[in-house]
Amino acid sequence: MKEIHDWAAWFRELGRAIRSAGEDGLTTQASQVDWGGKPELLKNGDQGIDPFSFLYSLAQKNTKRQRPRVYPSVAKCFGLEAPPDPGNDDLYTFPTPTPVASAVFNDRSEFRPDLLWRLFRQAVENEPRIDPELFRDVLEIKFVAIVKLTHTLCLINPDYFIPADTLERLPAHEGTDLKRWGHAEYVSAMDKAKQTFPECRAYEINAFVWFQYMSGSPMITAESRYFQVSTRAYEGDHWTDFERSCAVYTDASRPGGPGSWSEDTIDGDPSRGPYPLAEPKRGDVILVRTGFKGRAIGVVHSNDYAEPGGLNERSRLHVYWINKASASFAGQTDQRAFARTQPGSSTYRAFATAAAYEPTFALLGKAGPSKKPRLHPLNLVLYGPPGTGKTWRTVTRAVAIVEGRSVHEVSEEEREDRAAITRRFNEYQHANRIEMVTFHQNTTYEDFVEGIRPVLVDDASAGADSQAEPYNVGDVRYELSRGVFRRITERAEQDPDQRYVLVIDEINRGNIARIFGELITLIEDSKRTGREDETRVTLPGSKTEFGVPANLHVVGTMNTADRSIALLDTALRRRFVFEEMMPDASHPGISTDADGVDCRELLAAMNRRITVLLDREHQIGHTYLLGVDTLAALAGTFRTQILPLLQEYFYDDWEKIRAVLNDNGFVRKSDPPEELVRAELVDADQAVYDLPPAADGPWTAVTAYQAIYEPKTSTEDSNPAPDA
Repeated sequence: MKEIHDWAAWFRELGRAIRSAGEDGLTTQASQVDWGGKPELLKNGDQGIDPFSFLYSLAQKNTKRQRPRVYPSVAKCFGLEAPPDPGNDDLYTFPTPTPVASAVFNDRSEFRPDLLWRLFRQAVENEPRIDPELFRDVLEIKFVAIVKLTHTLCLINPDYFIPADTLERLPAHEGTDLKRWGHAEYVSAMDKAKQTFPECRAYEINAFVWFQYMSGSPMITAESRYFQVSTRAYEGDHWTDFERSCAVYTDASRPGGPGSWSEDTIDGDPSRGPYPLAEPKRGDVILVRTGFKGRAIGVVHSNDYAEPGGLNERSRLHVYWINKASASFAGQTDQRAFARTQPGSSTYRAFATAAAYEPTFALLGKAGPSKKPRLHPLNLVLYGPPGTGKTWRTVTRAVAIVEGRSVHEVSEEEREDRAAITRRFNEYQHANRIEMVTFHQNTTYEDFVEGIRPVLVDDASAGADSQAEPYNVGDVRYELSRGVFRRITERAEQDPDQRYVLVIDEINRGNIARIFGELITLIEDSKRTGREDETRVTLPGSKTEFGVPANLHVVGTMNTADRSIALLDTALRRRFVFEEMMPDASHPGISTDADGVDCRELLAAMNRRITVLLDREHQIGHTYLLGVDTLAALAGTFRTQILPLLQEYFYDDWEKIRAVLNDNGFVRKSDPPEELVRAELVDADQAVYDLPPAADGPWTAVTAYQAIYEPKTSTEDSNPAPDA
């Protein structure tokens, strides 16, 4: 397992090379890297190239397709040794921003390279001494937050810095709010983590916490076992190699010396047989000692001995170190070089009672699945205005649930190609592990759970047996039909080792009491089957006993433009976790230069006015402007999507629509026809509104879009009030 940490040494050397190159050198070398396209880092020339932006942009290329091109190119530009095998994902387990995240540390309007270079030079030292005020100033840069900042500090100096979101997952910080963290909170959290993992390097702590709490597949569980191993192997003390290679081993298959590496026992006595080297599994705990001295505690990642033909001197037990402190034991320990150990045995007692290992045993007691934060709530609703990406988030969330991954964990395929997620989503649908349904005003309990449905007979033999009344082809008969909820619930109950997802689109459009009926109680966490307050009901139609298992997740979407969350059915609100998705005007997929139009500023300006004129739940989502990078595309989006949406929002109140657009000329105001005024059918001061034809000038005028977000400079820019 040494290889999984090789990235740390390479990034450490890269940080030192950047320090030696200085500002001019970094600018030159960054532009020479084969990025495979122009990254955000280089889009503004020298503006934007600083150590933090460079390293985080490099981390963003952490995919199997991009690494073989980018990482060797960086090594060549900075005169470094070749990076670890770019094709091996196990060698690149460091914080990686998503492809849509902004990897730069500036907002272009206020680029502060002086702050970033000062903080970098402090962080890259062997014993970093970070200026708290400088840390605060960098955090205040737009688009920089505690997680992004500490992710990059981890890349700069992986021996010392731990990402904030890693620290947050430790039991000591469960429930804390990262948004409130500053320098003091971050340093305190790192100190506590290093006390919890004595003598371990920051990157070792990060790796264990990620696999234990964030990967979706915790290593240590209630089933984890304990083993003890001596460092004395092959006629020497091999602790140094154990520590360096993150692996343990022994040279004997039988007590008292080298043996045959067979799996036989001696005279049928397991205690006299070969060492149980093939037994340890992922998540088991290894207590490492030298005689009566404790050396370390590790957690098994993989076991070469358990592989076919693995009982040989080349095999290793690969571990993650969670405590590398030394301790002298007062009492005796096991004498076998490798053995199973458990509470009550001498070696277990020696480790458990030594002060050096108290933090580890406290951690092990809290590391089981019951203490681990749940990756996904059982019942979740994603809500927000239209165009905020709820549908796409639902797809990614459903796939993450089925695959047992954290929502923040992004696979290589997700970084590379959105189509890959859609493909996997479709595959899980075809495998009946994901079901989708859309609620509407007419959805009923019979549709969702079960009910009597008419069926047209198309088989002459239907009903021909003596137990049923015979039917003729073309007749209608009635059958009890199972709805989508009952079908997926039964599949999940029959397959408890897999996760199932029911996606309910537009969950707020249905009558919840009518659709769920008495089953709304069964989806509560505590009422799921197998839980302490397990509840089952008898379905009124089929008379079947029915319960909802804990491996079925329900994910709903809700458009707040249709109904406010405050108006939702109380039963639904009490039983679901609600995750808000609001427009993100700073989304990197929104162009800042669509033929001269800053679409981010445009969207932000419109939403500020909509929030005041209507409410925050009717804002315009950022997905309307994703990929809109030309004036022609922007004009098409405005005419066919944004203007119709505003008309719907404001019920054709054109004055408010003009206000949202800052009276930019799209909405034209004129007097009513004179003949209607003369006929006294309308008032003379009644305004008439219309929109320009599709091919007319305002739709393709850069100034018309700029006027939406640029302040008016004089009264001449505004429409004068009508004469009294």
